[in-house]
Amino acid sequence: MRGWAQDHDIAAGMPLETLRQRAGLPAAELLPTLLEGTGLQVVDGLVRSPGAALPARVDKAVRTIEEWLAAEPFRAPEADELAELKLGPRELAAAVRTGRLTRIADGVVLGSGALDRAAGVLATLPQPFTVSDARRALGTTRRVAVPLLEQLDARRVTRRGPDGTRVVVPTAAP
Repeated sequence: MRGWAQDHDIAAGMPLETLRQRAGLPAAELLPTLLEGTGLQVVDGLVRSPGAALPARVDKAVRTIEEWLAAEPFRAPEADELAELKLGPRELAAAVRTGRLTRIADGVVLGSGALDRAAGVLATLPQPFTVSDARRALGTTRRVAVPLLEQLDARRVTRRGPDGTRVVVPTAAP
């Protein structure tokens, strides 16, 4: 398992079938017995170490993005900036998986907690608000604002009206 993890350092984990083949087991049903007491986790058909961290090269690049986002939380890095940091789709997926970044759309990432933070900002706007209102309040671009609002809609934090405006959905008090 350790050798496979070194060769696939940003993978979510080793596929169960790969582990079965490498262990020489005739059936996948035997894997739980093999894994007992190892401390390894099985999540979504993948075997991984608990608390698996990002490889150093990815961690360093993600820290750079986190520093940028600390200053401007809704200014997602551009494609050329991600390329310069050597962060492709697999590296970004690994950073999202570990909770370091939040995926807003393909190639568009923000810091952890970005959705909650955006909801807080949007709640201060006069309701209903437009995409342009949200974009200005968040200090971002349409490239970020539109998919961010779509995610908030999907989570029922905001609701899109027939005219394209949105409102923040009130939450029930406990």
